Amino acid sequence: MREYWKQFGASAIGFVRKYRFDPFLRTEVNIIVLQAAFALFLLAVVGVIATQLYHDASAAVARGISATLASGSSPASVGNSVVTEIVYTRSRTVLYAASAIIIVTALFTYIITRIALAPTRHALESQKRFIGNIAHELRTPLSIIKTNTEVKLMDTDAPSSVDSMHHENLEEIDRISEIINNLLSLSASIRPERIEFQDVDIGVVIKNITQKLRTLAERKHIEIQARMSERRLVRGNTTALEQIVMNIIKNAISYSSSEGRILITVEPVYPDFIEFTVQDSGIGISRKDLFHIFEPFFRTDPSRKRGAAGSGLGLTIVSEMVKLHGGRITVRSAEGHGTTVSVLFPVGRSAVDGGANDTQTEPAASEVVFDFSHSNRRSL
Repeated sequence: MREYWKQFGASAIGFVRKYRFDPFLRTEVNIIVLQAAFALFLLAVVGVIATQLYHDASAAVARGISATLASGSSPASVGNSVVTEIVYTRSRTVLYAASAIIIVTALFTYIITRIALAPTRHALESQKRFIGNIAHELRTPLSIIKTNTEVKLMDTDAPSSVDSMHHENLEEIDRISEIINNLLSLSASIRPERIEFQDVDIGVVIKNITQKLRTLAERKHIEIQARMSERRLVRGNTTALEQIVMNIIKNAISYSSSEGRILITVEPVYPDFIEFTVQDSGIGISRKDLFHIFEPFFRTDPSRKRGAAGSGLGLTIVSEMVKLHGGRITVRSAEGHGTTVSVLFPVGRSAVDGGANDTQTEPAASEVVFDFSHSNRRSL
């Protein structure tokens, strides 16, 4: 008998220890306990209803008998009034009980849902926090490696094969840096309280990003044309908007064929949004891939890549940032017919306040052309 209790105690201690450190077991136990408590509550409600109905019915019958003896009324008339009172009392009691059951059921369901999702929520937060910390730690050694490689490229006595190897290393370092920056952006997107929003001219953001991508566009002789409305103030975070615009335009350039054309438009969608659209003449996206392009690290069909290696996080970052701004993103594409990406941003507050009286007037569109299709050709 002593051995049995000893084993029981050891099992109980082991269970308590596992309950303490295993979030999934703790969740299972908590849900079972809550379900049992809810079942006991229902039994208690049923018991209270039965007791109350019995009490009310007995009281009604007693009052009816007393009224019959005191007034000499016929038993039939008194019986009818007793039945009416019992029916009313039953309806009232059942209504109160049903209301209590519905309210408590909703409360228990909310608590159970919170408990059931808590481990998953904590796991996701820990995972993104871990990714962010790792990304921060990797940036410093990568910067050192890149600097050393660039210094080595300044050596004019190095063989061409060594220079070529260093250039390839730099490209890979830049690719890793892009992945790290995307991971940091993805990590930051789960902390919207840290992001400051203000009125931003999306046209200025597009101009700056286009200039940064000038070399990439020139390399492929791609013409970039921009048509922007005079009203282009959006409510957003400048850094996040730059990342959205950068990823969308860079994708358009990367997946456009040589001598291609990209059209960028910015126009108000009355009354509350500004639409930013990028249309390319690239190779397009297949229907089966189109439904997965916002998934992290999703890579499309190999035939679409054509040497345009990305991190697989660009559109994931875009979708998260657009969601953070309370906007909407739409992607339309067909293989061989290019891709059109449209993003709706909330209009800036000053634009709303200042343009309240002229919402019926369509502002004139202006046009800016960034033509990178001929500059390299002249130098060849």
